[in-house]
Order: sequence, then C-alpha cells, then structure tokens
Amino acid sequence: MLLRGLFFFLLIGGLVMPAYAQKCDASKTATAPFSRFSDAASATIIDNKNRNIWLRCPVGMSWDGSSCAGISLKYTWAEAVVTVEELNEKKLAGRTDWRLPTVDELASVVELRCFKPAIDLKAFPYSPESGFWTDTAVDGVQPRAWVVHFLHGRPYVANKSQTWRLRLIADK
Repeated sequence: MLLRGLFFFLLIGGLVMPAYAQKCDASKTATAPFSRFSDAASATIIDNKNRNIWLRCPVGMSWDGSSCAGISLKYTWAEAVVTVEELNEKKLAGRTDWRLPTVDELASVVELRCFKPAIDLKAFPYSPESGFWTDTAVDGVQPRAWVVHFLHGRPYVANKSQTWRLRLIADK
C-alpha cells in the first residue's frame, strides 16, 4: 500500500513539475540575454536587437502575467500555417500580423550558454526541449522545412508531416 501511494505521489508530482532542468554555463558569453528584451503588451516581448515582437509562450499556452499556462500544442507544418492565419483573425495579443519566424529569426533567440532548453527562461518562461517550426522551406527538398530544437538550440531539417511547436513573431 505504501509503495502504491509513493508511486501515485511521484506520478502526480511528475505531472506538475517542469519538463526541463535547464543548465547554463555562466562562464560563457550570453548570445540572447534577457537584457536584450523588454516587455511589450500582454503576452509579448520585444527583441530590441532585431526589432521584432515575440509571443512569450508557445501556441496553445497563454501568458498569465508572470508565466505560461496551458498546454503547448504541436502541429504539422501545414497545420501551423493555417493556425497562424486563424490566430491573426482572432487578433491574438491584439495583433493581426503574426507569422512563423525564419530559421535565422528563431535561431537568434537561442541562448547558447544554456542547455535543456537553450533559451532565456526569463524572456520565454516555458520553452520545452522541443523543435519549433520556421517558415523556411528547404530548397530542392520537399516536403521539408527548418526547425530549431531548443534542447540544444540547433536548427535542422524536418519533414513537414512531423509535428512541432510554434513560437510566433511579428515585426515591430
């Protein structure tokens, strides 16, 4: 009985604990430090270096004023494109110009001194160790597009039928 209770406690505890245990090397120079960002309207953050606005939470989650709540959803690339259009129609965070970032834009928020996930968690408080779609298709290879994986922060080519998360961007 005690073992079953302990198992249940660990199972429930595992469901509410964060899915990541980020590790950062403070001896390395920051590539995307929090100081480069500033709060914008609700749910968004401004990248002052690249002059873009990002949703702080992955699509499917909502900003509660200090963190992300809900469930981060996964989409095929085609579903991602449709989802962005739908979110623009709904004026997500008061905007109608959200889009998938280019591979270079998404890679620009990677924090290379960190791992699991490779991103500043003050700027983007919920960033699972997962891939995020970009709008950058792979030339000559169909149906493929670039994904940036935030376990380690590296971009790689993915089949558009795979499901990955979305982090949306808009121009400032």
